[in-house]
Amino acid sequence: MNLQHADVRRILELLDTAEHLDLLDLRIGDVVLQARKPGAAPLSVLPVEAPAATPIAATPAVKTQAAAPASTPAAAPPATSKPAPAEVPDQMLAIRAPMPGTFFRTPAPDQPPFVEQGQRVDASATLCLVEVMKMFNSIAAPAAGRIHSILVEHGHAVEQDQILMIVDPTEAEDAA
Repeated sequence: MNLQHADVRRILELLDTAEHLDLLDLRIGDVVLQARKPGAAPLSVLPVEAPAATPIAATPAVKTQAAAPASTPAAAPPATSKPAPAEVPDQMLAIRAPMPGTFFRTPAPDQPPFVEQGQRVDASATLCLVEVMKMFNSIAAPAAGRIHSILVEHGHAVEQDQILMIVDPTEAEDAA
């Protein structure tokens, strides 16, 4: 399938008129289209110094796990199986979900994960996917480094700005 000029214009019109969609990352063959509304958050990473260091979804997940014995059976499970840290360690980068969706560590069900904890990664390497309405958005490493931690389980729901992984860019210097 080839992406024609008219197709790109229509996609950009849809992004422009969509109320709850701020950015789009689309790949068709060798063509990559990344579009963002003015004022939208960066595609995958916010700096560690950002005011929202703790994702909104992390606080309920921690409380849900702490109160598990007293909760009712109808209570929904937390979005992640590991509680997200309250703060990102100094000098490390928080990889955040650019939008609410489903977190995937693998490119396909029968494929290995993009990365593992402790693995060294290059800048711009694909770390994971966030799927929203059958559109898979690649989340790339902002810098070379080592995967310090993976905070979300494969196939679990994530919220916008929720921390997915933490990358230690200081470990990239040891790679050479």
